[in-house]
Amino acid sequence: MPLDITAIRREVPATLTSAYLNAGTNGPLPRGAAAAIAEANQSQLSAGRIGPGIYEKSVAVSDDLRSHFARLLGADDDEIALTHHTTDGMNIAIWGQRYQVGDEIVTTSLEHPGGFMPVYVAAKRYGVTVRVVPVEITDDGVTTAEKVIAAITPRTRLVVVSHVSWKSGVVLPLTPIAEKVHALGGLLAVDAAQSAGAIAVDVRALDVDYYAIPGQKWLCGPDGVGALYVRQERLLETQQTFAGFAALRDGAAYDNGGNYLPGLTAKRFEVGTVYPPTLAGMLASLQWLEALGHTAIYDRVQAITAHCRETMAAIPGVTVYTPPNQAGLTSFNIEGVDPVQAAARLGEMGVLIRSVSNPNLLRVSTSFYNDESDVEKLRRGIEEIISER
Repeated sequence: MPLDITAIRREVPATLTSAYLNAGTNGPLPRGAAAAIAEANQSQLSAGRIGPGIYEKSVAVSDDLRSHFARLLGADDDEIALTHHTTDGMNIAIWGQRYQVGDEIVTTSLEHPGGFMPVYVAAKRYGVTVRVVPVEITDDGVTTAEKVIAAITPRTRLVVVSHVSWKSGVVLPLTPIAEKVHALGGLLAVDAAQSAGAIAVDVRALDVDYYAIPGQKWLCGPDGVGALYVRQERLLETQQTFAGFAALRDGAAYDNGGNYLPGLTAKRFEVGTVYPPTLAGMLASLQWLEALGHTAIYDRVQAITAHCRETMAAIPGVTVYTPPNQAGLTSFNIEGVDPVQAAARLGEMGVLIRSVSNPNLLRVSTSFYNDESDVEKLRRGIEEIISER
């Protein structure tokens, strides 16, 4: 059943005050999530943060949240660790490898700092060689995957790539990359900041080892919560970078001789206290999205993004870089106009997109709550900017 966009936009009121076209940075917060956060805060204020049942309720929310993330990704609950954001998950995956002298990490030139910074730090500490595959903004997903596959060697310990490029919007076919790196004994860690909530994901079909997602972007959750999928076969072989009470099998699973027993699930990568109202808000957002229907959401993202791409491509002086096989991002430039200045000018008009650098581009994010009027406001804004040159 098609989504009721009018009702959805009432549920996310930020979409009624502007052309909200930047889910790739932060999605709008739904009323249900805001209410859950407010209720949890009020409970902390009035009842306190300790007392009978409070800890147990927090554990139940976390367990429920892992289950919702697991269903979203096609994983088992035990394969999900709650994190703070995508970068948190990427650090866990990248730092968790048992590197040896001569190992290599393969990544691309268009990765987000949340992916390549953990790579660079690990390389400096362990002496690992980083092979950065040059990718052009005009490369499609198949071309990008072929370049990555060509760079994988028997010394490749880890491939670090994005499922959807945060700059070009290209959807990368991950399965052939996974097949090549696994055949040579390596692993695949994926930055899923621009895919989770925008396109259908099945981590088993993709054959990935790690898949790090945020909550605040396409999933319309609050800041400060995300998830990491760790493939079952990788749980015990992935080293713990951070460790604390939550990472233990139970509170007594250690001694003063340095011996300890980590948990057997992905919870072993969780460290300590997370702000409970944030978890409540994220759970409410995922429950809302699940009730709407993920398939209907993905179909709507595809439709409105295709409409946006076609609209942008039809404007004289605009160059669109994102190919038709897109997720929810469309990258483009306006001839003779600095992207930073263009994004700022559009913001003054109530059209919220963003610019990215290296290469310098404008990026629009179209999600299921956007309608054709948002795209029309963007079109008129761009035409006004062109007329002001």
